[in-house]
Amino acid sequence: EDADLCSRLGMAADTLRLRLLAEADRFVANSDAVAKWIAPADSQRCLTLPNSIAPDLFDLPFHPQTPLRVGMISSNIAKKGLADFLEVARLCEDWIGKPAPFRFVLIGPDSPDLQRVRPLPELVTHLGYARTPTQAVVQVDILLSLSQFAESFGRTVYEALAAGRPVICYDRGTPPDLLGRTSGAGHVVKSNTPRAVSDALAHYADNPAALQAASRAARLRAQEIRDAAAG
Repeated sequence: EDADLCSRLGMAADTLRLRLLAEADRFVANSDAVAKWIAPADSQRCLTLPNSIAPDLFDLPFHPQTPLRVGMISSNIAKKGLADFLEVARLCEDWIGKPAPFRFVLIGPDSPDLQRVRPLPELVTHLGYARTPTQAVVQVDILLSLSQFAESFGRTVYEALAAGRPVICYDRGTPPDLLGRTSGAGHVVKSNTPRAVSDALAHYADNPAALQAASRAARLRAQEIRDAAAG
């Protein structure tokens, strides 16, 4: 479901799948979605093993700031949802006549796509590249995952959950499965709808207790993922 990646590989998704099946006997997939795509009729050929994350993320305290720091941690390229992230920030600029309860932070390189959308909206700050996942996640209170394609895993979602950061993600790819639709660790919203994202953010801005509850649920959800992988 990633047209750009298919283009870089020089083959359609179905052609790639057939080539993989012809060249390997067994596979290790990073998510159920990938495993089902590779060998939907032969589960014995594919072992699912989620990506690992830094264990110290589970020890990060959650002390949300005022205003809340809403972040996206990525390569800051267009298909990661850069335009939608900026649109969410614009939607939050006018907060019923009061200062917005959020500031938006982009963590990652100063990519050509990011340079093309400058100047950034008033509420958005580019914090640059972080050397480690922990150094990245500690700079956000809520993580947004707005990719314009189906992520095969979504490592930053898992990392944020482990650190007790609620996540708002589009209903696309593996991030909704990581988050868990009934876990209480954040919100899964309709893809390509910045307004739905801003509405989910409003829920936390108006209810600090809900934010803390989502933080606890996020860490529990990450522990479930880690324990399932270990088993």
